[in-house]
Amino acid sequence: MKLLTLILATFRELFSKATLYVLLGISTLIMLGTLASVSAEHTDEGVILKAFGNPVSPPTPVEEVETLVFGMQTGLAKGLFFGIMLFGVFATASVIPDSLEKGTVDLYLSKPLARWELLLGKYLGAVAVMLAVILYFIGGIWLGFGIRTDVWNIQFLLSSFTMTFMFACIFSIVLILGVVFRNAAIPIIGSFLYLMFIDNLLDSREEILFLFSESKIYRGILDGLYYILPQIAGMQRSLAEQILHKSMEWKPFVQALLSSSAIFIFSAWIMRRKDF
Repeated sequence: MKLLTLILATFRELFSKATLYVLLGISTLIMLGTLASVSAEHTDEGVILKAFGNPVSPPTPVEEVETLVFGMQTGLAKGLFFGIMLFGVFATASVIPDSLEKGTVDLYLSKPLARWELLLGKYLGAVAVMLAVILYFIGGIWLGFGIRTDVWNIQFLLSSFTMTFMFACIFSIVLILGVVFRNAAIPIIGSFLYLMFIDNLLDSREEILFLFSESKIYRGILDGLYYILPQIAGMQRSLAEQILHKSMEWKPFVQALLSSSAIFIFSAWIMRRKDF
């Protein structure tokens, strides 16, 4: 009950911030843009998919239209993924530092609430907020595609939960940086760098980073970092496979779950040793 109360309080706290409403506003504009721009025209030769009134496919048999729409949704998801993740981090990164401010943390810890419960409640509250935002966003786009093309790709809708899981893994990095540095700027910068550069470099380490040295120690460190940190790039590839109704690779998700859990436990250990 204490944990649920903390999650709900964090949910309300984040929804009181203007940043989150900016994210919802942008999401709404993209949803409306999808509804207005995507359409399907039925002709004697087949179905022609259009974007902004311009054909994006030749006349296609009805039974093949689904595959084309799945491809459009996959491309859209890839294009929007980093925006959703980065803006989501920006909107939620302050929740940990704010709760560790002098006075606020004293109030929390004066109650029968363990420090790890405080962290877990804030963490789950931030993830719950992003679940609501992503469901609203992806659900709206799914509805727009369904209305305009009559293709209802349930896997695209279910990708909302996959994206939320990926955000939860990224937020574990925000969490530990927030506990260590107790400000929002460093977690935002750190997670941005990880998403945009570090994760991709580690994912392509054999083709890029291994070229700099043949040292076993150097390559071992890179391999270690790759398996210690959440494998976002691998999950992103599986996200595309999910939307396209292909067999997903679950290994990156299992690794990311173990990695994020370990990061949380380490964050709780650091929190326990801090003097408030």
